[in-house]
Amino acid sequence: MVVQEYLDATSGFYVDSIFDTDESQQVAKIAERVYYQMVQEYDNVLFTMDDLSLESVSDITRPNYMLLPKKVQKIQESKIWYNVSKKAGELDYKLMTYLPPLDFVEHTLHSNTTNSIIVKGYNDNRMPIKTNQFPTYFTSFDNVYVVFDSYNNEFDTTLQASKTRFVGSQEKVFLQEDVFEIPIPNHLSETYLDMFLNEALTLVHQQPIGMIAQRARVKKIKLQQDNRTLGQGRSKASYGRKGLSGSYVPRGHGE
Repeated sequence: MVVQEYLDATSGFYVDSIFDTDESQQVAKIAERVYYQMVQEYDNVLFTMDDLSLESVSDITRPNYMLLPKKVQKIQESKIWYNVSKKAGELDYKLMTYLPPLDFVEHTLHSNTTNSIIVKGYNDNRMPIKTNQFPTYFTSFDNVYVVFDSYNNEFDTTLQASKTRFVGSQEKVFLQEDVFEIPIPNHLSETYLDMFLNEALTLVHQQPIGMIAQRARVKKIKLQQDNRTLGQGRSKASYGRKGLSGSYVPRGHGE
């Protein structure tokens, strides 16, 4: 565990648990902080990608609303698919088109109001949505709810989570537990260790080790370059909490 790596570097005593001493607890907190700093700053290289679904709101007064899962930070390339098959058990996924909020509002306001209802959103906004066709466009006004332009009431009373798919970037939560394995990709484990040791040696031991500090600086520069390269390599901006709001709250630390 990384706490023992720090104790070895400082010739400290072995501990059986991160809760054995004040020092080991302090170092464990630094390990957590360095992890979340890396996740925030280098999101293009540290997040894991999964094939996911949106969550149902199950609110018949807002049949076009769905929920972005809490652990998801980005929907890759703003791509969501919805199963528009009219036959039970068959799959016919249609790619939804993301619109910025202003464009989405303009689209709904200029749509034909035939076969439409007025939906009151969670922020009291009102929009006309089609009730006789599967959705085509989506947006988000708050990075929590995903809003679509229509639903087909011939098949469902609300949009269904089981009919959605997207590739999302998920943040893994850091737990203060003795058996916890820090969710850093294997190829970045040494980078994380050097950055953690440099931080802990500076703040707790107050005697940074030159070799470790140098390695941490070099690896941090490479991480910045890799993160920038991966970010520029995407053809579209990734829709998600961090991408739209610019804010970042580690899960379990702001709820």
